[in-house]
Amino acid sequence: MNTSEKTVERHLSRGLGGNLLTRHGTPVVVVVSCILLLSMVGLLLSVSPGTVRLTLLSVLAVLWLFMLSFFRNPERTIPTGAGVVSPADGTVISVTEVDEDTFVGGPATRISIFLSIFNVHVNRSPVAGVVEHLHHRRGTFRSATSAAARETNECQEIGIRMEDGTPVLVRQIAGLIARRIVCPIKVGDSLDKGFDFGMIRFGSQTEITLPKRDGRPFRATVSAGQKLQGGESIVGEW
Repeated sequence: MNTSEKTVERHLSRGLGGNLLTRHGTPVVVVVSCILLLSMVGLLLSVSPGTVRLTLLSVLAVLWLFMLSFFRNPERTIPTGAGVVSPADGTVISVTEVDEDTFVGGPATRISIFLSIFNVHVNRSPVAGVVEHLHHRRGTFRSATSAAARETNECQEIGIRMEDGTPVLVRQIAGLIARRIVCPIKVGDSLDKGFDFGMIRFGSQTEITLPKRDGRPFRATVSAGQKLQGGESIVGEW
C-alpha cells in the first residue's frame, strides 16, 4: 500500500467523510436496494410495457435515490483550532443558557439543531475527547422541531470529556418519523473533532451543551434559523 492509499485509509477510519455513504446505514442500504431491485424485476416481468410500468419503475427509482441521499456522508473539512464544530447538519432551533444536571453539572450553553429528512443525518463529535457517559432514554416520537422534544422523545446522550477536563454533552433526539438512533461508540472511546460517531434515521434533532471552560463561558456564534454543516460549521468557542 502506497503513502496515498494509507492516508485515505486513515481518513476513512477516522470517520471524517468522503466515503459517499455512511457506514452506519450499510445494512439498510443493502436490504432496501435488494427489495427495490427485486420489485423492479417483478414489474418488468409482470406488467406490460406502457405508462403504468414506466410510472411504477420511476417511483421505485426515486425511492432508491432518496435512500442513497439520506445515507450520504459527504467529505467535510474539519476546522483546526479552538472552535467547536456543529454535531449535525440542519437548522438552529435555539441557543439558550441552561442549568444542565446530566454530565455537565452546572450552567451551560445549549444549542439545538433540527435535521429535516433532506439533511445529512450523520452526527459528528463537536470536540476532541474521550467518551465518559452514554445513556439511552426511551420515549415518544413527536415532532423534533419543538424544544419540548428533548424532554419527551427517545434520545441518546453522549458525554465527551476534553483533554483539559471540560465536559461536553451531545444528545441525539428522535423525531416524528425517526425510529432508530444509531450510536455504536462505547465509554472509553477517543473521538477526534468531526468524527462521525452515529446518526439518526429520518427527521430528528441534535443538541450540544457546553459549560464554562477555565472560568470562561462558552460564546455561541450561531443563532436561531441559521443553517449548519456537521463537522465543518463553527458554533462558537470559549
